[in-house]
Amino acid sequence: MVYEIVKLRSKHRIFIETLILTFLILIIGLFLGFYIEYNRTKNIIEDYKSFEIEALNLRLQNYYYQTIELADCDRAIQENLRFADEIYEKGLKIQKYEDVNELTEDLLLEKKKYVLLKTELWLNSILLKQKCKNPFNTISYIYTQNENFAKEAEQSAISNVLGEIKKDKGNDVILLPIAGDLDLSSVNLFLRVYNITYLPSIVINEEIVLEGFHGKEKIVQYLK
Repeated sequence: MVYEIVKLRSKHRIFIETLILTFLILIIGLFLGFYIEYNRTKNIIEDYKSFEIEALNLRLQNYYYQTIELADCDRAIQENLRFADEIYEKGLKIQKYEDVNELTEDLLLEKKKYVLLKTELWLNSILLKQKCKNPFNTISYIYTQNENFAKEAEQSAISNVLGEIKKDKGNDVILLPIAGDLDLSSVNLFLRVYNITYLPSIVINEEIVLEGFHGKEKIVQYLK
């Protein structure tokens, strides 16, 4: 009888210890998940905020490009291309964060700033092309944030094609992915200017607008 009681207590103790251990593992897992998510969100916001100085720099460049002479074109073009490549590479990094992170209000606000930055870069590129006799190509990829499965697949395919073109053409192409449905007046103005009613769309050299997915060969044929 005593043996049975001891055995029962032993089983009861093992059950409690197992329950406590399971609970501790669950708590640790939740804490680690929260910590990883917090740091990921923090990194995205910090990356976005790093563009705020760049935005001011772009604005000053815009004023400069309106007054430059032909003799200053080479230097201005090289700086614009360098800046465009830097923004593009940082954008790829940020996109990786976004793909595994929910777009919170804070992230959405920072993303709007980033989209405005790229829109200003587009405007600067247009000014330079007008001043300096079209020395490079611009591909503005206007996409939607509101993705369903079909839209996500379509935009993923477009991004891959444009990434290949950018890799092949290098500095001959400035690639500008811009979210077109964040209710930003400057972006909406571009949409009206180029009569864009479908997202995603591609604007090539401010002349050709292609709606939806198109193959690499179709896009390349419109480049200079």
